[in-house]
Order: sequence, then structure tokens, then C-alpha cells
Amino acid sequence: MDLLHRFNDFAEHRGLLDAGSHVLAAVSGGVDSVVLAHLLGQRKRPFGIAHCNFCLRGTESDGDEAFVRDLAEKWGVSLFVRRFDTQKYATENGLSIQMAARELRYRWFESTRESNGFDCIATGHNLNDSVETTLLHIARGTGLTGLGGMPDRNGNVVRPLLFATRADIRNYAAANGLSWQEDSSNADVYYVRNAVRHRLLPQFENLNPAFLANAAETQRRVRAADANLQHLLRGLLEKTDDTGVFCLRKTALAALPSLPDALFDLLQPHGFTGDQARQMAEGLHHTGSEWHAPSGYRLVVDRDVLLLTDQAAAESESVQVQADDLLVRTPDGGRLALMPAVPGASWPTEDSTVVVDADILRFPLLLRRWKPGDAFQPSGMAGKSQKLQDFFTNKKLSRLEKEQAWVLEDVEKRIVWIVGMRLDERFRVNAESSKLLKLNWTRH
Repeated sequence: MDLLHRFNDFAEHRGLLDAGSHVLAAVSGGVDSVVLAHLLGQRKRPFGIAHCNFCLRGTESDGDEAFVRDLAEKWGVSLFVRRFDTQKYATENGLSIQMAARELRYRWFESTRESNGFDCIATGHNLNDSVETTLLHIARGTGLTGLGGMPDRNGNVVRPLLFATRADIRNYAAANGLSWQEDSSNADVYYVRNAVRHRLLPQFENLNPAFLANAAETQRRVRAADANLQHLLRGLLEKTDDTGVFCLRKTALAALPSLPDALFDLLQPHGFTGDQARQMAEGLHHTGSEWHAPSGYRLVVDRDVLLLTDQAAAESESVQVQADDLLVRTPDGGRLALMPAVPGASWPTEDSTVVVDADILRFPLLLRRWKPGDAFQPSGMAGKSQKLQDFFTNKKLSRLEKEQAWVLEDVEKRIVWIVGMRLDERFRVNAESSKLLKLNWTRH
């Protein structure tokens, strides 16, 4: 089967290029990207070409840009070109040249895709690139995901040539009379990837001429095993409500053969490190221990579960309550109803409903999650102050129940009500109260 048919089959079976998809091809001018663009042209669907000039190789970089411009004009393809001061960007952001170019490239590709109505960005990465990536990951240390090489899809980026070797691509280019630009930096073994490409990979192919094909099958199996593992592990992560609070049950975790590795696989996407995962495994039964990730996530050890929360999301959950509001909703589906009450009437005594002295309230009110340091004057305690942490402890609330508690405070930062639990003494109705407000809380 020729490369075009293999290309179409691979793209179809992997769901990379739908029949009507509008594709933006990343074309550097090298043989891989030129062949990618030529193959896309055989689909008889309009596509676009995006070219980055990183201004790192002087006239050679400008020659690549001129070549791609001529190619797009000859093929009648819409073209998008961007020039970058890559050296300046790398210096200002403390990055290597390679990482700076990667950041600039993919950020611009995505903005171009979005603003011009393209469905995806196609790159010319091939099987050799993917195997080189696996070898680099092994050298640096990696897990199952890293051993799987390059994914054929990463968000809006697709790699429809991952099935083809570099030799396949060059043979196609020669057979179709295609020309391309050679990047002189690709031969410089100072760069680690080039050292793997020109020195290490040939050694494996000398050991076994079928090395690339065998490596591709190994990568496929590793990716499948990783996908199965992640599916099973995600089943352990239970969502408790709509606020983004998740729990991991200790009994299920304790049954795992390698808890530190399982916790790392589960929590790495949330920003936790391998060292933190190891500490979590060792502290599985240390109630009250907690770990924080730079991403804003926090993991807390409760009596029977580990609780995973997004602190940034929790802080954004606050709901403002205006004086004329009749009903407000919280992100987790709770509802707070406000209605006037008649002095002297009998009211329900459930914890979900309270009546307050409206003349004392100062609007707007704020419905928010409780936080450490909060204190109030519980009704029935003759005006004595109590920290919410102590109040929750006396009520024997679990860590999860504490995490889900709502507090209603007025504009003067006075806590009015621990919602659904206890009213503050300062807002209780008395014989002199003339304007009353009934608050009713319905939990999701």
C-alpha cells in the first residue's frame, strides 16, 4: 500500500482528519512537513499552511520562509507566516532555545487556528520522531506515558504521519518530485535529540533492522496498557458534588500493589509530584495531613478518605446576595431563599430555616465556603465567640463535611449563619425586632 493510502487509513482509523475537516498544516520547509502538505492536498479539501521563522539561522531561516511562500503560491494554499525574536524570548523567560521555539510555535499555531476557523493543526512528526522521544524519555526517566512516545493527538494538534518512517517519507518525496529545505542545525549532535537520531538510533537498527517496526508495536502496547491503567485508577476518584471535591477511599487504596505509583498516576495531572505521592502513601492513616500543588490543588487525609480539592475554584464559588434577591444558587446546586417574615408568627425549627433581624443585616451579603480563622457567636451561647473549626469538631463533622460547609456573612464581615447548622447570636430575633427575614437553605 502506498504512503497516500496508508496516510488516509491511519487518519481515518485514529479519527484525526474527518472528511470535512479544515486543516492548518505546520510547514517548516523540511521534507516531513512538505510531504504532509502534499498528502493533505490529495484530499481535495482546502487547507492552510502556517510557517514560523524563528530568525535563528540568518539567511537560511529567511530562505526557508521564501521556500514555503513559493510552495503555498504554487499549490494555491492560504499561507500564514510569523517571525519571532526567539533568542530574546528565551532570554527573557529563562528557556532553552528549543523550548522557547516550541512555546512560540504552538501558541501562535493555536491562535491562528482559532481566529481563521481551522479544525485542527497537523504536524509532520513521524515514527522516527516518536521512537526518538521514547529513548529521550528513558534517558531522563519516565513512566508509562513517556514510554508510549508521541500521541497522535494532543488537543487540537494531530500527527497523521506517525505511522511512517523517515525513509518512507523521503521515498514519497522522491517519487513525487518534491523538493524541500535542509535545516543545517538538524545535523548538529550538540543537540540531544540529534545525538539520539544520528548516533543512538542507528545502533539499534544495526542490532535489528526491524527495530522501528518493533518499537512502534511496543509503543502501541504501552499506550494501551497506560490507557487501561488510567481508566481503572480514575474509577477510584469519586466526585462528591459539583464543586470539584473528589475523594479516594482508603480501603480501595490500601489494596493496590504499589500505592505511591498509583497516587502519582492519579494526582500528577493535578500538579502533584512523585515525592508528594510517596509521602501521601506513607501518611495514608495520618488524619489531618495535607499537601498542596502549585496548580492550586490540595489533598487532605480524612478519617476514611483522601480529599482532593481545587482551592482556586473553591475561592471563586462565593455568591453575592443583594437586598432584593429572592433566591440565589450556589455552584454545587444549593439554593438560598429569602422572604419577609411576620413578627410573632411561628416558624419551622429545622436547621435549614432561620429567621433573622433584618434591621441588623448589612447588605450585600456573601455566601461563601468557610475558611480557617473564621469565628462567630453561636446562638444560645450568650454572645461567646467560637472558632468554626471548634464548632465543626464539636459537631463531629468529617473533613469532607467541613469542606462543603457554607457561611453567610454580611458586608461588615460578620458571620450571620453557618448555613444549615447554627445562627449567629447577634442576628437573632427579639421582642424589639420589627423587620424580619426568613432564610431557607435547600441542599443539592
